[in-house]
Amino acid sequence: MRKIKCTWIDGITETYPVIEWDKGKITAVTHSQASGDLIGMPALIDVHTHGFRGFSSEAPAEDLRRLAQAYAQRGIGGFCATIGPRPFSRYLEIIAEYRKAFSTPYPGARFLGLHLEGPYLNPAKAGAIDPVTMQKIDLTELEAFLKQSAGCVKIMTIAPELPDAEAAIRLLNQYGVIASAGHTAAEYAQCERAAEVGLTQITHTFNAMRSLHHRDPGLIASALIDPRLDCEMISDGYHLQLPVMKLLTLTKGPDHILCVSDSGADSGYAYPEGTVLSDGCVIRGGAMVQPDGVLAGSTCDLSDALKTLVRKMEIPLPQAVRMLSLNAARNLKLNNWGTLKPGNSCGWSFYTHDLEWVETIVDEQSCLLSER
Repeated sequence: MRKIKCTWIDGITETYPVIEWDKGKITAVTHSQASGDLIGMPALIDVHTHGFRGFSSEAPAEDLRRLAQAYAQRGIGGFCATIGPRPFSRYLEIIAEYRKAFSTPYPGARFLGLHLEGPYLNPAKAGAIDPVTMQKIDLTELEAFLKQSAGCVKIMTIAPELPDAEAAIRLLNQYGVIASAGHTAAEYAQCERAAEVGLTQITHTFNAMRSLHHRDPGLIASALIDPRLDCEMISDGYHLQLPVMKLLTLTKGPDHILCVSDSGADSGYAYPEGTVLSDGCVIRGGAMVQPDGVLAGSTCDLSDALKTLVRKMEIPLPQAVRMLSLNAARNLKLNNWGTLKPGNSCGWSFYTHDLEWVETIVDEQSCLLSER
């Protein structure tokens, strides 16, 4: 049995509980009038990440378990592993590795399902993705895949302007998959029609999509003003400059922002500015930039994003917690994620009052401490 006193941020306010738990379950919660030495919050959730600290989201099962531990050692308690476009047969092979990795208890962040970034994307907005890997929509093939993947896929990024995209979005909804617009040249009206049939999310908003123009608003205008759409926000301060992050946050509100890393295997390291990685990418402001100037992901994680939101954007901690954890938990239907009720599972991230990560606790299998 363990006990900890902290300043708890629940997404609405802060309280000062003493939490007791045993074997991954909360046994008692009492409250005091004084703040604790640590700040506690629902464990962070990253719904757009291609890997972290040397491990790819396309790794064999053994390395996927190591990936889960690496996430937890930076405050991330749950993740949707993100895979770029490829044939559905290859997706099924990857799914088999995830089922092998996470079908039994393991230490680390909870695997929450896959985010397929493709294969139905617009090559004109490929970004760092090889356009050759993108496919035309085949509804029969898609439905067969959704049946075979048996709920492992939680999010699919799709370009709403592609032929049959609206039918594909309906099909994704039917099988419980969140449809997210990305790598797209969609016009405003096309995005609105997609929202009418079940589009609910925008992938790395502003990046790899038609730019906002006052006479050609495009998908971004729809993303900003349509309350049905939640927006991913890469929160390193480079993919979106701080004024744009503020614009997005103020326009959508903290209940409709999903802070994501868009990280990869080279992420999670404190590279000096200008470092050239093995693939030729250069580190610029925490982002990985290809020699041609195309952005290829971020080196920053959600604990870094926490500091950016609170220190640079002056967002109150409860709102930041919604953007970093609770909104994703809501969309993924993770009821009671990080709530302090006796009998609930543990799922917490702890920080110092300077927002330095200390500990992540997820279920009975995970209690990962920083070295200090």
